[in-house]
Amino acid sequence: MTDETVFIQIDKLREQNRELKKEIIKLKSLTRRAAEEIRDLDEMIIKSIEDNKVIEYPEEDATYFAGFSSINLLNRLDGITNGGYIENYDDLHLQLKELDDHPPECKWHKDWHACDCGVFDKEEK
Repeated sequence: MTDETVFIQIDKLREQNRELKKEIIKLKSLTRRAAEEIRDLDEMIIKSIEDNKVIEYPEEDATYFAGFSSINLLNRLDGITNGGYIENYDDLHLQLKELDDHPPECKWHKDWHACDCGVFDKEEK
């Protein structure tokens, strides 16, 4: 195996690693969104049991329409619809932005303290 072949394979592996990190961020956002939906639905069920009546859905109160967003969430979890909810979570959004800002060959992808592409230099200015 030549050095050039090794470097090409390393670049491919780095790009695969980068794509996997993006997928992990997407899955984290889906998990958080699912937890929020479950929590909301759980609160609605508890309230209906405590009040001993079926939940009424006032048209002006959008919080009761959890079912509509649940359908979209379920489609995303099932892989029917692409995407995640990354934009809803600042920490995940920042992680994704950092992945996109650093080129695949930057050492930052292997060690977050070893950036050699200058992204952090630009931030200081």
